[in-house]
Amino acid sequence: MNMKQIDIFRMQFDFVWDTETWFLPLESALAGLNSTDASWQPPGGGNTIWQTVNHLNYYNALLVRQLHDTTPGTEASERKPTYGDIGEPPDSKWEAVLAEDTFGGPGDPADSDKWAATVAETRLICEDLRQSLAQMNESQLDEERVGRLARQMLHNVYHIGQIVFIRKQQGSWPKERE
Repeated sequence: MNMKQIDIFRMQFDFVWDTETWFLPLESALAGLNSTDASWQPPGGGNTIWQTVNHLNYYNALLVRQLHDTTPGTEASERKPTYGDIGEPPDSKWEAVLAEDTFGGPGDPADSDKWAATVAETRLICEDLRQSLAQMNESQLDEERVGRLARQMLHNVYHIGQIVFIRKQQGSWPKERE
């Protein structure tokens, strides 16, 4: 099989969002989660699942915007790291992005409507990202876009693991998923 780079990113995104393989996608990690459990604070501190989902929504929506940006970038090797590198921002554009509170508040255990809206936003952003990848072709994958896509896929998987871990800590993880 001779897959192109864009095909690999499309496949990876499917695995990250809604296609189960040997690890769980985000959709499965969130399935059946209510506002009480989404706003539960882990012992010893840390972000709630709700905050983590807000954070993923922020950066996945940013990626969609970046994929649609047709401004030619500089070669990654000729500049300091940027987000998705989460390195030092080389200019004010990235300083503003990285200064943003992407996690937000812990969520309200009693606000099931707001939690449902957050999950609906996640679905919308993920479908927008899927559509963006479907519309891209190999010639649009410059070094900067390849780096952004690769890092964002890993960023998503990292936080999906956190969500599953928090659910196991709190006891909301389905027994049949063990």
